[in-house]
Amino acid sequence: MRIEIIVPGKISKHLVPAQEFYEEKISRFAKVEVNFVPLGGDINTLDPKVIISKESEHILKRLKERKYTLIDLWGKQMTSEEFAQYMDKAFMKDSELVFVIGGPLGIDETLRKNATERISFSKMTFTHEMCLILLLEQIFRGFKILKNEKYHY
Repeated sequence: MRIEIIVPGKISKHLVPAQEFYEEKISRFAKVEVNFVPLGGDINTLDPKVIISKESEHILKRLKERKYTLIDLWGKQMTSEEFAQYMDKAFMKDSELVFVIGGPLGIDETLRKNATERISFSKMTFTHEMCLILLLEQIFRGFKILKNEKYHY
């Protein structure tokens, strides 16, 4: 099983330990790879639509026409158990699960329309960096649920 997470930008230095912590925990269950693509430009000088469009181009190049799940503010909200079942069903169909997280300004409508599934963590808005950490944590929790293992940290 392989999981790829595609996200524009990079992760801040203070969040790197959290990313590494969950990647290590997940490695027991699946190969997880976080791939950062370039941001679309400077928000102080470029139109937000141009930035989002450029980020979409970078994401699409990385996707190479593969199916993906979009982490989206307007997506379906799930419990951790439902997310675990989603992962389980996805792995029954394919050995790879790809997630896309939008950049600081959001996501291009084309990416939204073409997603296999759209999942929301909350009605609140989180930074793309925090979404990455939340997604990694939920992936780890999902595997623990599927294996009937206890989860407490």
